Amino acid sequence: MQLRPALAVSVLVAALVTIALAVPAKKPKRTSVAGVEWYASMGDAIAEAKRGDKPILLLSMFGKLDEPMPCANARTLRATLFQDPEFRKLVTEDVVPAWEMVRAVPKVEIDLGDGKKIVRTVRGNAVMYLCTPEGRVIDAYPGVYTAKDFLPMVRDSLALADASPEKIRAYHRDRGAVPPPTAATMGKAVLESPTLDLIGAQPTNGAIDPRTSSSDPDEAKFLAAARRITDLSLQPMPPATAVRSITGRTGIGEDPKKLAAEIMTRDSQNNVARVRPVVHLYLASCKELPTTLEARDAILETILKIPYKDPYFGLNDVLLPGTPH
Repeated sequence: MQLRPALAVSVLVAALVTIALAVPAKKPKRTSVAGVEWYASMGDAIAEAKRGDKPILLLSMFGKLDEPMPCANARTLRATLFQDPEFRKLVTEDVVPAWEMVRAVPKVEIDLGDGKKIVRTVRGNAVMYLCTPEGRVIDAYPGVYTAKDFLPMVRDSLALADASPEKIRAYHRDRGAVPPPTAATMGKAVLESPTLDLIGAQPTNGAIDPRTSSSDPDEAKFLAAARRITDLSLQPMPPATAVRSITGRTGIGEDPKKLAAEIMTRDSQNNVARVRPVVHLYLASCKELPTTLEARDAILETILKIPYKDPYFGLNDVLLPGTPH
């Protein structure tokens, strides 16, 4: 007996639905760090954020969150802010935590033989984005922060989670400012500048935004402010010089832990007082809330000067005597 066409279609649809229900849904991939399960896909984070009606906190970084040597600032965040109980409470209760790798972080390896190696990273950076459940940027936090500095900022921004785009732009416009000339990424400079000095890298200004001006007054103000920011970690320096550029002392003979904590605190305060106002100007200049991908160039290249689109990260001019180019 042959089924009528309409009945045959109904039977086929029912069979497909039964098969689909029998196949378990693919479990979202998550990365466990410091007691927090971070979504490894922005798509999965958006799906979860919509289900729970929560904002997303996305860590955008160079390297992988759970690898031993991601970029220096991601390692610093992982070892400091992410260990704070109040931060862990925030990212487990109030937001959906997620992370993404912009690209692999460059590594310099010195093989000492007998299985001993020294590995250092250069370039790269880390940015945390607070986003709506749809993945639109409410706020952004480049670099490293102490819990004392970060938690009040992100809680202020969380209050905007249900606000209109106009109100969010007004929030950023009120807080935006053109800073004095500012060297950012202090802690990263202590970790990376000596490595650049060792391999013979040349001083560089990093990525340069080709936009020298704009007819839009908000964008023009943002570009003028971003030009005041330089990345200290791009400059090759011996260790004592790098430490002196931040603390006014060489650091020789001091307790390394206390010195590191001081540099971390200075870096955090500098980001809050001088880098974040430039971020505010950028977000105030956006006609609509950007996605994290749309914000990437402004944050990484225009503000932080990271040449992340360059295949060699600006290091193709490194020449070591006695070695091929």
